[in-house]
Amino acid sequence: MNRTLTKSATALAAVLVPVAASANDIEIKRWNPEGLSQPDGYSQLVTVKGEGKWVLLGGKAGINPDGSFPEGLAAQSKLTWENIRIALEAAGATPEDVVEIQIYIVDLPNVDPSPAYQDVRDFFPAGHKPVSMVIGIDALAYPGLLIEVKVRAIVADLDLRQAAERGRAATAQRV
Repeated sequence: MNRTLTKSATALAAVLVPVAASANDIEIKRWNPEGLSQPDGYSQLVTVKGEGKWVLLGGKAGINPDGSFPEGLAAQSKLTWENIRIALEAAGATPEDVVEIQIYIVDLPNVDPSPAYQDVRDFFPAGHKPVSMVIGIDALAYPGLLIEVKVRAIVADLDLRQAAERGRAATAQRV
């Protein structure tokens, strides 16, 4: 059985926040420092060096384009990560660009979150696990939604890099 939301309720989109202009590449380092646990599905620490475009996805959930959503945590989790991939691609980002996720799960102490945790592990390639946290909550904005994910990514700004390369070429020609 699918539940349906109004079209205005499905207007969830990526927010793009530009960072200061520079031609530098972005260096994202993800690791689990010695002395901390060594998890499989996420990194304990992520640092971002360089400048680019921030991609912020607030409240991505397993909602179909028509506003309906499946019942059950496993089905909603799968659809949530599909929607995250679509939103990232629309912003020119990939799972490799994600540096932070916050996962909200309804009634966490009383459900088996294993399918949702596996979806996280499957979404991110090896070496690209973001920092993350899982938060158990009483409810989400729409009755029946069981999982929602907040995502932060950073993408090198290719336009800035190309502009810098043109600038260097013009300077070289003048010299």
